[in-house]
Amino acid sequence: MTTRNICNMSATMKGPNNALELLYHVKATMIDFPNDSSGATRTTDILGTYVDLAAAKTAACSALLNQGYKEDDFVSYEIKNNSNSEEWTHGDGVMAFAKTPSGYEFEVCIDTKPNSLGLKGNAKGRVEAPLHYVLQTLIDYNKDATGGVQNTEIEGTYLTRKGAFEAAQTALLDGEVTKKSFAEYVDRNDQAEKDSWPYGEDVWVHAVAESGENFNVSVKAQPHSHPMHKPKDDNGIGNRGPNRQSLGV
Repeated sequence: MTTRNICNMSATMKGPNNALELLYHVKATMIDFPNDSSGATRTTDILGTYVDLAAAKTAACSALLNQGYKEDDFVSYEIKNNSNSEEWTHGDGVMAFAKTPSGYEFEVCIDTKPNSLGLKGNAKGRVEAPLHYVLQTLIDYNKDATGGVQNTEIEGTYLTRKGAFEAAQTALLDGEVTKKSFAEYVDRNDQAEKDSWPYGEDVWVHAVAESGENFNVSVKAQPHSHPMHKPKDDNGIGNRGPNRQSLGV
């Protein structure tokens, strides 16, 4: 097993204004290589939101362990720190990377966004208010016909699920971009047969640009209710997500 030391937080100093102006979201992605060798099948969840960058980095580095995993569950378990930043191969924004014996891969990143709601953190810098997230996934079939080249970012953070759903419906639209601007644009609310929706239970808008890029807009609940969030002494990662045994650990 490959193991690298925990994050060094000594280089994460910041001013108080930044702590209020920005949100630091801990974003975890599980890539299902055992069932889809292209890497196109993946699940992204937000494990926590912080107003303090150092606190977010600490949370990201320990995220998988806090979900009930152990380092020995992985054939590779790597944490980004000051000593290995130049040789880090998993992307600038990735703070933790892990691979299970069966081939599942995990990436934990920091997604930095404006704090438009003026949210405040607790003494540890974490936002405790119940949050809902609008996520936008871009799948670039021009770069990889299998859909393996994709990226998911947080488009907005909301205090109510209703607010998140309303925002999701217009996330791809603005004054100049309309539904007709896309080669295909499908809103889940416009579907007569809800059970036949093929894009996933969290996705509410699917669109295809004239240039071929695919977009999925989804709504995710606050961290304690999604599949990757489990107490540290639990062997699974949620009722809807795979447990350690099914991941091959």
